[in-house]
Amino acid sequence: MTPEAVRCSNAFRGRGEPMLGSAPVARRWLLIEHPGPWSKDHLETPGIAGPVARAIEATCAELQGRSLLMRRPGRRDPDQSPAWYAVDTAHGTMVSGTWRTSDDLLAAVAALGSPLTHSETLAEPMLLVCTQGTRDACCALRGRPVTAALARVWPDEVWECTHLGGHRFAGTFISMPDGTCFGTVDLPNAVEVVRSHRSGEVDVSHLRGLARFSPAVQAATGSVLAAHGPAPITAARPGTVDVVSDTVTRVEVIGDDPLPDTTWVEVLAEALPPAPLSCGKGPGEHTAYRTSVVTDLR
Repeated sequence: MTPEAVRCSNAFRGRGEPMLGSAPVARRWLLIEHPGPWSKDHLETPGIAGPVARAIEATCAELQGRSLLMRRPGRRDPDQSPAWYAVDTAHGTMVSGTWRTSDDLLAAVAALGSPLTHSETLAEPMLLVCTQGTRDACCALRGRPVTAALARVWPDEVWECTHLGGHRFAGTFISMPDGTCFGTVDLPNAVEVVRSHRSGEVDVSHLRGLARFSPAVQAATGSVLAAHGPAPITAARPGTVDVVSDTVTRVEVIGDDPLPDTTWVEVLAEALPPAPLSCGKGPGEHTAYRTSVVTDLR
């Protein structure tokens, strides 16, 4: 069997499993420019590892946050200080700066807290494409062509980034500042996926979810968009969320036109048979989120 045949992203596409509900869950993001090379665990990368990494982990755990390393595709000016951005995807705001030392990075970590809470600075649009080959070959093989395609259209907005979760969904990227995550994106469709999203007609066939929501809410809101769209990603938002059991969640999805005003969606977290989730590893356990509309709430 050829290496391409056993790539985790090829295997996922062949299985036809749902992708909604797979976006990494975070509301606040710390984005640190780092030219690389990136360690398999991005927080073990030189310049990040140590006290800075521990501070990032603790702060992200406290504030529903997540961190990424990122870099511009192609060469960069070595005399220019790398940038960092703290982004709140719920409010679309940011705090930013540059860094050279660990103290600079600790200030960046602190910005995720009170400075970001009180920020009124609108965040810059960004497209962050996972290309981290040290985590999985599919991320580099599928992510780099997507990066190149997007950079030709939006050269000032495109970044390569570290792991977004779910190697099998490559090519995968996240849009900032809204936090919409896409997967199974390739060179021919990458630009159109972004254009549709920005024009208010999100392509649900490539949607992983809106990252600030839980997996069940991602799946519920995405299913309503799929059934009644095209519409903006923000046209479907959660109302009441009722955790019925360990595997079942009922979500009230509140919609803007053209979506229904209210749709109740039941989300089943289904444990799937072991399958290849990462290149070079054996089959692993994973979950799919199945949705159905609830018509009787008794």
